[in-house]
Amino acid sequence: MADATTFYRVAIVVPREFGDTFSEVLEPHVSSVAWTAQEEAAEAEVLGFAEEQPNEDAVRLAIKLTAEALEIAAPDIEIAEIPERNWVLDNIKQFPPISAGRFFVHGAEYEEAIPNGQIGLRVPAGAAFGSGDHGSTKGCLLALDKMDHLRARGALDMGCGSGILAIAMAKRWHIPVVASDIDPISTEVSRENAEINSVARYVRNICASGYDHPVVRAGRYDLIVSNILARPLCIMAKDLGRHLNPGGWAVLSGLLRGDANRIISAHHQQGLRLHSRVELGDWVTIVMRKK
Repeated sequence: MADATTFYRVAIVVPREFGDTFSEVLEPHVSSVAWTAQEEAAEAEVLGFAEEQPNEDAVRLAIKLTAEALEIAAPDIEIAEIPERNWVLDNIKQFPPISAGRFFVHGAEYEEAIPNGQIGLRVPAGAAFGSGDHGSTKGCLLALDKMDHLRARGALDMGCGSGILAIAMAKRWHIPVVASDIDPISTEVSRENAEINSVARYVRNICASGYDHPVVRAGRYDLIVSNILARPLCIMAKDLGRHLNPGGWAVLSGLLRGDANRIISAHHQQGLRLHSRVELGDWVTIVMRKK
């Protein structure tokens, strides 16, 4: 029996796409398990915690057989005895809340009051892109924060990831938002996060490739936000121009500085004009308006 003041931690670093798989394999051997990955990281860290020492041979065999089945190299496994700690407090310290203009992004463990005058966005760490700390996501939030002039009736979040930007738009303007992503996991995460943030009545989540969905095709929007990558932004520029109302606004991100001009050019051809830019490190967010 383990001492009351100690726990055991099992740590494995695996390819990001197999985070769920290895979590499920580790689960029978520990008391709790979760995996995390930084924004756009190729690898994920799977962590298991147990009150009693896990059977090391059984853990290593399970991980080895899983890696063989997936045809990847067996990951290193670290099993360590650790002192009891306040994990909730430590997690808050490791992932502190982020302020982006009037938006206040925090995780599930944060229990303090939202600062006066700010809009709380509760986004638990998970498998979908968009926690607010990445330069492109934060750039979009800062751009949305500056849109005091906006009078929108409906918005589209193309490539919604965690749904953080759709939630931000719904909370700020109380308008219907279509949140679309090609990844079904992201779609489900976005739906859950909308419920957590009490804006499920405003946010409609769909899984689709670009604008190829009846709900998206049927819509005309006063605001379109797309935080993806440069190449798909260029490819979808024509669709964006078609679905953005005259006088409507587009917030485009997921771009490095060198990508900005071609994104501006592609959307200029669709009748949009550059309004402003938000630059955070190497990342650029572009705000454009349709004539």
